[in-house]
Amino acid sequence: MQQGSTLCVRKAGPLQAVVVAGLFGVAVTAHGQADTGGLSSAPPAPLSTREATTQDNGGQGPRRQMTFVPRVAVDGTWTDNVRLLGGAGKTSDFVTSVSPGLRFTADGDRLKADVDYSLTRLQYANEQSLNRYENALRAVGSLEVAENFAFVDFSGTISQQTISAFGPRSASDVTDNRNRSETGVYRISPYVRGQFSDWAQYELRYGRTTSRTKSDLVAADYDLDELSMRLASTDSQRVIGWSINANHLKQEYTSGRSYEADRVRAFLTHPFTPQLSVSVIPGWESNNYASQDKQSHVTYGGQVQWALSERTQMSALVEQRFFGRSYSVSFEHRTPRSAWRFSDSRDASATPSQAGSVSVGTLYDLYYFQFASIEPDAARRAQLVNSFLLANGLNGNTSVDLGFLASSVTLARRRDASLTLIGLRDTLSFLLSQSETSRLLQVDTNDDLSTSNLIRQHGLSVVYSRRLTPLSTLNVLGSMSRASGQGGDQSSDLRSLSISLSTRLGPNTTGTVGLRRTVSTGNLSSYSESALRGGLSWQF
Repeated sequence: MQQGSTLCVRKAGPLQAVVVAGLFGVAVTAHGQADTGGLSSAPPAPLSTREATTQDNGGQGPRRQMTFVPRVAVDGTWTDNVRLLGGAGKTSDFVTSVSPGLRFTADGDRLKADVDYSLTRLQYANEQSLNRYENALRAVGSLEVAENFAFVDFSGTISQQTISAFGPRSASDVTDNRNRSETGVYRISPYVRGQFSDWAQYELRYGRTTSRTKSDLVAADYDLDELSMRLASTDSQRVIGWSINANHLKQEYTSGRSYEADRVRAFLTHPFTPQLSVSVIPGWESNNYASQDKQSHVTYGGQVQWALSERTQMSALVEQRFFGRSYSVSFEHRTPRSAWRFSDSRDASATPSQAGSVSVGTLYDLYYFQFASIEPDAARRAQLVNSFLLANGLNGNTSVDLGFLASSVTLARRRDASLTLIGLRDTLSFLLSQSETSRLLQVDTNDDLSTSNLIRQHGLSVVYSRRLTPLSTLNVLGSMSRASGQGGDQSSDLRSLSISLSTRLGPNTTGTVGLRRTVSTGNLSSYSESALRGGLSWQF
């Protein structure tokens, strides 16, 4: 088991973080095509792709391959409620969006990278004060700096996130929603790993995470530094295997609150069979998550890991910590035509993505989550998801939003169940999510947890895709979400249904038409919206 951690470093500004993320994104992300056990319906490689490939020693030496796929999409959307207002406040508008983008992949002996970036210009026919630019980024990868010794992992996202769980939610970025904000999260993590003779393996890792949002409504920006060490026995089949994990974390929010945490854990593991192992986990931790000053606590727990087969796995970890019981339970099963996944966890969270407060935001995120059991490697999984979306005519940026932005460390319980079924022409996916988020320490912030001590969220997304012809695909996306505060005095509901038809008009051209209906109700605002969309996209 591997644990993250942190170290204090000089604070980086937003611009510096973006520059570093961009440089490492182009130098550090994705993997080659993965074995998906029959789940991937990957299309043929794009016809318009610039490829640079070098093979030394007649194909026997180092292999370096980079692929650049530029694209542009032009969409037109008519909506009957561009400002998402209720009653007589509804106003219609026609919105034109132009989105140039670039996908870069690298698949070499040392560099694995998948970076997808687009910049969208939204132009409104009537409400021209809403004209704006929006960025979107998905990047993940790794770089082997020194063979079998030094590595760098990288990831970065820019997406539209919901600020308040109780504010108005929307199913599209085209409408004007002041409760959404462009948020960027970037992480870079260099590490070294090796082995002491034949008795132990080691890993030393540093991680730097920076999160920035463009909204002034919540102070959710933070810088997180981590430092971790792991030492483990090499023979997993000995009577007692062992590992020691130590980590240090420091996190600074722009709200002024700073968190520090130190933790040491030992895993003493007995493998009953090659498939079943049981661990005892004694440990110690010190942090200021639930107090103004750091407090120390003894921790203890246990873990069971059971690989019933290559396609079916179960694991459960339970610990007694400073806030009470912490646990993580997961079940994964896949067949050549299906993927099943269930997880249930309760833990203190130093970052929104850990807590589930920034949750599944787009269709890409949904499948990235569901395919975790199929492809655990982050870069390979990014390639798999992108190929799957392209093969089924799905837009990865389609919102299936559930979440909010937090300004402090939280205590979160999250349950997720997902199922994907793939036939020869049909794909059907379900994702059910439930979360409960509370604050460990009452601090003066302006997020949802300052007005409600407990926030419950429920979400259901259903995605259906049918290949009508070799060139045309019908897509249906339905989603429901609900957020409620403690006592039920705050609540928000969203129901959305969208239907679209995409057709390949040429080797590099795809046309799409679609309908969308959204209904939102809540204490703060309620609205309904209908929209008609049509667009063209080109790859070069």
